[in-house]
Amino acid sequence: MPKDALAQFAVNQAKSVVAPDGDLVLDDVRGSVAYIRYRVRKGSEQCAECIVGPDDLRIFLGDFFRTRAPHITEFDIKVEEATW
Repeated sequence: MPKDALAQFAVNQAKSVVAPDGDLVLDDVRGSVAYIRYRVRKGSEQCAECIVGPDDLRIFLGDFFRTRAPHITEFDIKVEEATW
């Protein structure tokens, strides 16, 4: 469970952007790196142009975190298929 409240706050707010296609989970924060799982809903890949890709998500999170958790400057994003 991550103990970085600012990073968790930022992830919780960012979830609304990916909610139609998946979920974000903050696994850990080490230094300036946030380890995030991007859980894509099963079947979302049928609309590839609709979902946020990992590279776009990394750019979005960088912009988003800059104002909410500025000590986080890098993101390790693991993409997985959600089980729901």
